[in-house]
Amino acid sequence: MLGEASGQLGQPQGYLEGNLAEFPFVALVGALMSTGRTGRLWVRSSYLEGEVFLRGGQVVHARVWSGEKGLEGEEALDLLSGLKRAPYRFEPEALPPHTTLLGGLAVPARLSEAQAVWQGLSLPSDWGYVLRLPAQGGQVELGPEALRVLAQVEGKRIVEVLLAPGVLRLARILHTLLQMGALEAVPLVEVPPTSLLVLPIYGPGSGVAYVDEALFAEWARAIRHGFRLRLRRLEAVMEVRPRPNIPGRLGLLEEDLRRLRLRRGDKVEVVPEV
Repeated sequence: MLGEASGQLGQPQGYLEGNLAEFPFVALVGALMSTGRTGRLWVRSSYLEGEVFLRGGQVVHARVWSGEKGLEGEEALDLLSGLKRAPYRFEPEALPPHTTLLGGLAVPARLSEAQAVWQGLSLPSDWGYVLRLPAQGGQVELGPEALRVLAQVEGKRIVEVLLAPGVLRLARILHTLLQMGALEAVPLVEVPPTSLLVLPIYGPGSGVAYVDEALFAEWARAIRHGFRLRLRRLEAVMEVRPRPNIPGRLGLLEEDLRRLRLRRGDKVEVVPEV
């Protein structure tokens, strides 16, 4: 549902606010145009900001940016049309710093074309995800343009790649690379390292580390993606599982203790990674 502080779409006074997950960008701009609004539509996510200015129901300026990178005009509309969720706010009577769009029927046509393209793509809805080459990727055949993009995007966030001229072309290429398995998109993990004391776990097997259930749940909430555990300074990456009643401890199987040359009570620094 559309949240609003005062007024309805047909009433010029008051501002509107909500989320694009409930009122998609293209439909929202169309509604503001059809009611003759003047003002600024501001969209902000954790990785992107955008603004669209209307004057008497005509879209006259659009801009989108992240850090120092940005786009204006039709390219900005193309990018904003692909946002699946982000808070928005419409500020009535705000005037644009300058004009990048001529209004008229060209804007609805551009928005409709962009929406059709995005509906055919399956990029992650969170454009803050980081792109990387798969750990065990197979051989795939790619065209020259896809190869050029592939060579430039590793380690970048999706939004960094899309914030460039040719938004829709780049989106199509990323979609293809992800679908073919030539790239994968994973969350940007910003969880601080944790110091734990080694606790021997007796039994067969190897390659599995155990942490307290509460710590595992905290990591899972922050990452929202499958993750492994890196033992820093030991250059070891292991599967990680929750275990009850071991706060402050890192449970390791006997074979892993020998391999890593660790003993009960040793202090290790660990961090989850995707």
